[in-house]
Amino acid sequence: MKRYKYYILSLAVLCSFSACDSLLNEDPLYSQNSNIVFQTEDNAELALLGCYGYMSASNAYGQMWQEAPIVASGLAWAQRPEDLNSLNTLAANSLVSLAWGGMYKAIAEINAFLESIDKSGLSVAVKTQKGGEAKFLRALAYYNLVSTFGDVPLKTVASSSEGISIARSPREEVFSQITQDLVDALSISEKSAVGRANSWAVKAFLGKVYYKMAALGIDAAANWQNAKNMFDAVYTSHVYSLEPKFANLFGEYVSTSKESIFQMNYSTGNANGCYNRGSNRFAPQASTSGINWSTYRVAKFAYDMHEGTYPGDPRIDVNFLTKWRARNGNNQANPKPQVGTALCANDSVCTYPYWKIKYTDMTVPGSNNVNMEVIAKMPYAEFPNPKNPSLSVCDNYEATHGASPYNSSVAKAVNDFAKTGNAEKWPYFGKLYDQTQTGTMAHKNLMVYRYAEMLLLMADVYNELGDTPKAISLANEVLARARKSGAVPSAQPADWSASLTKEQVTEKLYFERIIELCGEPSIYDMVRIRGTVYFKKFLELNTTHELTILGEKNYTSSVNNFADRLLNNGSLTDDFLKKNLLLPIPTSEIDANPGLTNNDNNFGY
Repeated sequence: MKRYKYYILSLAVLCSFSACDSLLNEDPLYSQNSNIVFQTEDNAELALLGCYGYMSASNAYGQMWQEAPIVASGLAWAQRPEDLNSLNTLAANSLVSLAWGGMYKAIAEINAFLESIDKSGLSVAVKTQKGGEAKFLRALAYYNLVSTFGDVPLKTVASSSEGISIARSPREEVFSQITQDLVDALSISEKSAVGRANSWAVKAFLGKVYYKMAALGIDAAANWQNAKNMFDAVYTSHVYSLEPKFANLFGEYVSTSKESIFQMNYSTGNANGCYNRGSNRFAPQASTSGINWSTYRVAKFAYDMHEGTYPGDPRIDVNFLTKWRARNGNNQANPKPQVGTALCANDSVCTYPYWKIKYTDMTVPGSNNVNMEVIAKMPYAEFPNPKNPSLSVCDNYEATHGASPYNSSVAKAVNDFAKTGNAEKWPYFGKLYDQTQTGTMAHKNLMVYRYAEMLLLMADVYNELGDTPKAISLANEVLARARKSGAVPSAQPADWSASLTKEQVTEKLYFERIIELCGEPSIYDMVRIRGTVYFKKFLELNTTHELTILGEKNYTSSVNNFADRLLNNGSLTDDFLKKNLLLPIPTSEIDANPGLTNNDNNFGY
């Protein structure tokens, strides 16, 4: 199947833009020359690929719409100032500004394209197909904005002459535009090349939009039913299916998975084009053949939530990078030479929840008398609550279990994980990792929306509409795939019991979506999609996490900021939760757009 790669088009007719401080005021030159650009279908196709290109660019899904939503989700840890990752985001945060600008840049291009194709003499069929694809992209862009920022300026025309000063539109109006664009896009072809929209992707995404509206209380009764109708149509078509092995979703340039509803395609062949920087931003330093800086990690409580919920779940080793071969720095083609005749623990770096035990009475075979190391793991089965490792259990492990190299190392390992100055004590987001990275470019495409997410949202819809058994059945499809994703089938995640209540299923689905979609662009939305009640349940895993509490004590007593931190000092107030349902409108936009003032920002900012 043909695989499209998107590039920011270098043609002057597509890339000459009027300068403007506000990103809402981008004015593509070709919108003023549609008679030239749209004389043929090929011209329109080239311009449409430019729209896809802006959605895959670095300020969009190429970097910022991976980096910002994952870091701000609540699952991330970073050494950087306590801002986005600590849910204490500043309106001046550069990632927030760039992510905002990336979506509005794409919207400006799409608006210009739609106006130009509408004025062209191309056939109705061409206008319907290409215009429908563009409207799908605009709907996706506005969904990202309204889900992340709430009320946002709504612009659907190409000309900037009427719109330098644009106030925020209520989210209901934004969702109305999103649904209208998607309804219009239902007329496009049922089939498409990978990375292009088709009518089945439109239906699946429209179901997600209706779900979001219902969860927000926007005409809830009608929109739960609307979501069901869209999801049912996609489900019964069998167009999509779950990838048999979970890890295969995140390999090199995945382009033929039937689980992918919509994705961005990338290449490392053109550093001036669109490429995926996810691995560059999230992988450990000196862990790939490219450039990495260990910028972001996974908070310990987020790892423990998954491990404690589903011990042995094959998805754990995909969601989290905890072991890798070290290199002698960035841009090194190969890892360090192995120590002995065969690969062993000495050749790897490991991080939470793993540590190394060195044996002074054994050496690595074939080495120059190097003491052998083995990798040990936190004793989760010993904890009263495996989602929250017990410090008392660890501190007394040797006393309660007897002397041995492992038993004697547990208490020290836990203290090492919590002390300041230890930079390698958090797992990393594994789905983004590319060991063969080229420079800052990953050899990966990016799934924006996939079938497993749809199934879990669909399950929630059925549960809301009173069909809890159907909801459980749909969730069990996702769990069954997870169990079968290892080298041998796993006992976990086990199927959910048919005796679960509606309320229990709602909560289990909430956390299952966080587990399934950890480290993906939709994770910010999934953490908040059920409002402050469930958001608080999730964040309480941080504020009650014993290792995090110990890390916070160490952090407050040291100038070294390599330590865990409690969110909002452990106080999950109603105001803190309400504030963090959204990110702030960026200062850069408020300064540039006369239609906005600081008083217009979201609650708490």
